Amino acid sequence: MSIDFHQLVLSRRSIRKFMSQAVSNEDLVLILEAARLAPSGTNRQPWRFVLLTEAPDREKIAGAVIQPFVIEAPAVFVCCIDKGAFTRGLVEQRLSELVDAGAVSREAAGIIYRRKMPDKVEDVVIPGFAYLDLGIAIEHMVLQATALGLGSCWVRLFNPDQVHESLSLSPEMEVVALLPVGYPAETPLPRPRFSSAQILLKAGSTIL
Repeated sequence: MSIDFHQLVLSRRSIRKFMSQAVSNEDLVLILEAARLAPSGTNRQPWRFVLLTEAPDREKIAGAVIQPFVIEAPAVFVCCIDKGAFTRGLVEQRLSELVDAGAVSREAAGIIYRRKMPDKVEDVVIPGFAYLDLGIAIEHMVLQATALGLGSCWVRLFNPDQVHESLSLSPEMEVVALLPVGYPAETPLPRPRFSSAQILLKAGSTIL
């Protein structure tokens, strides 16, 4: 299915009712691939995901969610940040790759590397931009799902610590969001949005 990008954005909805039909492994791989290709600060790629496609696995997180539709979806991505991506050794590796690719100068890499960074993962405090990185990756997933005729919904209303414990995740993983995915069983109307004129500050442009 080929779709114009603007039409794709227009057609995206937050879906909270799903059919029971399973999502194919091929489509799930494409959604994960969309996340993999997302940009990130210093190419740290801090995102990690747990994919729950079996009902018993989804039930493990049932006590952590408030909205039942989350675990009723045939697939749920548990979206995490890996604290290890912010240790000095891995940052140095990513910077070296960017320099070799010609994306960052050695001078710029040196400035970044001279910043204070922890050597041990247990000393990492996740920086704010890491959540932006994960957000970009998740939106890539959302749009890829939409292009495949699937629905999804960002979910932040849950207990991340309980999800972490229920799935026995390693300490360096921080659970940030849930992304249920499946075939839509509803067609929501467009939600109210501000106009372009309302969101564009006039200080530097007269396009509107």
